[in-house]
Amino acid sequence: MTVEEVSNLYIRIAFQYESALNQLVDKGLVDKDLADKSRKTFYDSLDEEKLRISQKIGNHTEIMHRYIRGMICEDMVSLTELARQYSADSPGYVIQSWMRSRNTLEFLRQWENDMNEEFDDKVCEELIHQAHTTSLTVTPSLWIRRTHAVGMRVKQGKGGGVRAYPEIAADFLLWLDPAERLALVRLAQKGKSGGK
Repeated sequence: MTVEEVSNLYIRIAFQYESALNQLVDKGLVDKDLADKSRKTFYDSLDEEKLRISQKIGNHTEIMHRYIRGMICEDMVSLTELARQYSADSPGYVIQSWMRSRNTLEFLRQWENDMNEEFDDKVCEELIHQAHTTSLTVTPSLWIRRTHAVGMRVKQGKGGGVRAYPEIAADFLLWLDPAERLALVRLAQKGKSGGK
């Protein structure tokens, strides 16, 4: 990667991160102290990666892998609470609707392949095929159980729901909110055209 490509990559990563984090804070799903702690960790890891790049380490995938691994993700984001903003009665159905998309499953697959050595990609391929050739509904529980995915967690019962790592929550949020998706596309387009 050239220096300019690396710079553009960091700008896009930071914009997406800030946009998702600000929405979570605005909606009261993440408090300001946790957001500040996460922000510091995020930017420290980016600074570390910039140093590694200057030492000729890594390609785009490796950069993403390293900084995501370094993030504090004990405090996963509640997809259930995000979905509840759009459907108070059936947030689980909103999450299932998101998981009906082949693009969503391929995104989750890519995340798991990058982050999870135990992920069963062969089973994932079969699951994606089944979901699009039969009436199989892919739920977070089914996804986790069959593929050994770690990007989402499901807790049953009172206070339960679906939680996910920030990158997955950001994808869900972009799916829920077309205005956010358009803003991200415009930023990426602006980056490609050199800010014109």
